[in-house]
Amino acid sequence: MTTISLRLPDDLSQRLEQEIASSRQSRSELIRLALEHFLRERQRQRLLAAFAAEATLLDREEIAALADDFADAEDEALERAERPQ
Repeated sequence: MTTISLRLPDDLSQRLEQEIASSRQSRSELIRLALEHFLRERQRQRLLAAFAAEATLLDREEIAALADDFADAEDEALERAERPQ
């Protein structure tokens, strides 16, 4: 496992300390979870942007069908990602 050192603004550090106290999770675990969530959301945004770019090449019926399929797949993926491990 890689060790990372980082600097946090005071207000963010205070919010982290409050969450540590209320959740009883370690600092490392909370930061790891936050980073996983952030990176998952960034990947989702990139996929949505790519999907939107490709959608401009399709007709309305194709777009509607793909949007329905994508929404179902996204919901399923989010449910899996949010399940406790």
